[in-house]
Amino acid sequence: HRSPPALRCHYCGHDEPLPVSCRECGADAQQSRGIGTQSLETWLGERFPAARLARMDADTTSGKWAHRRILDAVGRREVDILFGTQMIAKGLDFPDVTLVGVVDADTGLHLPDFRAAERTFQLIAQVAGRAGRGPRGGRVVVQTHTPTHYALTAAAQHDFEAFAERELTARTSPPYPPHTGLVNAVVSGTGEAEVAAAAEALGRWLRGLIGRRLAGGVDVVGPAPAPLARIKQRWRWHLVLRSPDRVALGRVTRYALRRAPHPVGVRVTFDRDPVSLL
Repeated sequence: HRSPPALRCHYCGHDEPLPVSCRECGADAQQSRGIGTQSLETWLGERFPAARLARMDADTTSGKWAHRRILDAVGRREVDILFGTQMIAKGLDFPDVTLVGVVDADTGLHLPDFRAAERTFQLIAQVAGRAGRGPRGGRVVVQTHTPTHYALTAAAQHDFEAFAERELTARTSPPYPPHTGLVNAVVSGTGEAEVAAAAEALGRWLRGLIGRRLAGGVDVVGPAPAPLARIKQRWRWHLVLRSPDRVALGRVTRYALRRAPHPVGVRVTFDRDPVSLL
C-alpha cells in the first residue's frame, strides 16, 4: 500500500511498515510496482486532471457509512470516475454511467482454483451490467492478455449457455463439481515442517480408512501446500477428497471429523462442497 505506506494482508489483516531495505539482499533501492487501486488512482489523476475521482475499496470504505457517502456522491453527479475493487461490480444502478472499464480482467483466470473461469465470467457479466442503464446506452472495455478465453468471450456476449457448455466440459477431466463431490481438508499450524508432516500422515490415514471402510470410488488427492500457504501466522497444507458417490464421501468425512489424528497445536478442518480450494 502506498498510502499509508505498509505491507497489508487482505486475508488476515496483518499490517506492518514497509521495510527500508530488501530482506533477502539488503539493497535499499525499492520501488512500488503493481496495478492496485492506488496505482490506478495516480494514473487517472495524471491522465484526467479535471475529473472528479472516487476510489472504492477496502481502505476507503472501512469507516462507518463510508460506502454510502461515496455512492451518494455518485448519485448526486459529484463524481466523474468511480473506480475500485470488485465491490463496485454489482448492485449499482446509475443511469448516467455510459462507460465501464475492467482492468487486467484475466487475473482471476490464473488462480489455482477450479472455479476461476466461473468467477471471471460472473465478474465481467456483472460489471458490464453497470453501463447503459440510461437512454444514452453504454459501452464496456475489457483489458486482458487472453482475449480469446471462453470465459471472457462469453461474458462479453452475455452468453451464459455458451460458457456453461465449455466450463462443464472442462470439469470432466480431472473431475470437478458438478461431476463429482469434493471435500477440502486443510491442515494448519504455526510450524511449517510440523504441518507438512501432519498433512502427509493424514493422507496416509485417509487412504487406509477408505480401504478399510470399502469406500470405493473415493480418491485422496495430495497433500500439498495450500495456494494461500500462510494465513494469520499459520502454515497451511491441504488434501482433497473426491468422489461422485456423495454418500460414501459423506461417510468418510464424518468419520474423519471424529477420528482424524493430528498433533497438539495442529488444526484439521474439513470443508464439504468447498466454493474455493485456495
